[in-house]
Amino acid sequence: MSRSRSVVFFLSYFLYFFTFWMVLAYLPLIFKAYDFTDKQIGFAIGLSSLSSILLVLPLGVFSDYFSPKRTLTLGAICFSGYFLLLTILQDFYSVCAVVILGGVGAAAIRVILMSLYLKLIDSTGRGKKVAFLHLGGYLGFGSGPLLGGYLYETFGATHMIKWAFVFSMMIVLLSLLLEDAPPVVFSFKDYKKDIKEPDVLFLMALVFVLGTHFGAEQSSISLLMKDTIGLERKEIGLVFFALGAWMAILVPFAGILMDKKHRVFFLLLVGLLISSCFQFMTPFASTLHGLLIIRMIHTMGDTLAILESDVLTAHFFPAARLGGNSGLIFCIRTSAIFAFAAFSGWLNHAWGYKMPFFVNGIMVFGFSLIALFYIGRAFRT
Repeated sequence: MSRSRSVVFFLSYFLYFFTFWMVLAYLPLIFKAYDFTDKQIGFAIGLSSLSSILLVLPLGVFSDYFSPKRTLTLGAICFSGYFLLLTILQDFYSVCAVVILGGVGAAAIRVILMSLYLKLIDSTGRGKKVAFLHLGGYLGFGSGPLLGGYLYETFGATHMIKWAFVFSMMIVLLSLLLEDAPPVVFSFKDYKKDIKEPDVLFLMALVFVLGTHFGAEQSSISLLMKDTIGLERKEIGLVFFALGAWMAILVPFAGILMDKKHRVFFLLLVGLLISSCFQFMTPFASTLHGLLIIRMIHTMGDTLAILESDVLTAHFFPAARLGGNSGLIFCIRTSAIFAFAAFSGWLNHAWGYKMPFFVNGIMVFGFSLIALFYIGRAFRT
């Protein structure tokens, strides 16, 4: 792949995470201002993931069979429509319908953009190449909420969402410049054969566990920062910016580490262990600086786990069917996000915004530790 085409992928991935987190970081606060209950907030946030579960797998398969590039453009249009409608509608049921549209668009971009990139790059130095794309994502993850917090604090939520719509339209335009991949002959048997491998099944289990911690964060982290720790919206944006910049610094080194010979799944499990420990520690933060230190160590684990899950997806699945299989992996992760976001809404209502982090930290730590012992034993055998 040429450098110019790699840059287009980089910018598309950056803008996706930039606009996605520019709004999502404050969506619980916006819904709170709409007088949604904690349970409704958790359900609405989780609904975005549920809509992804329903359609992202068919979209992934369709992209393999028809055209990844055109399917990506369609997803980007849905993503932009989500922001546009969010500036108009404010009642609970209308917002739920809009969130479904946004979930479909976001999932299509996330899955197809990554799978198309993996199809077009070769396997040499794959860790570094995937890290390059993740670099754009982390920069977007950090800078989106920073700008969003400024716009929200200064001009209000509607103005912030309108700017997100403008930036999301750039993704539509960039998708037209991407290189397409040749279609494949469709066969359910081939996809079924792909997912029967033991390593693939184990990867699915780990991705599900990884998804639960995203569900806890998406429904609760902004509320924890604002209502429990007492941060202002600009400070919330600063936290996201610092974490995004930190992960952007870490990911190239993680990519180099991935390209060196190592045990399969080891870095993913180590990442989950680090992440879960400091997920549990998050509610103990009482100041901006304390929260930043805890979350920066937490995101060291996230960086390893997220990157290796994508690298292993490319490693275990045939390149020609990466759209459908990446869609399956994404479905598993988003089903976990939906389940734990909805569960976190209930925990928030019953015990406050700290409880989802305690519960999720213990759960992910226990699973990862058992899995790490299993991998170590299998390696020794």
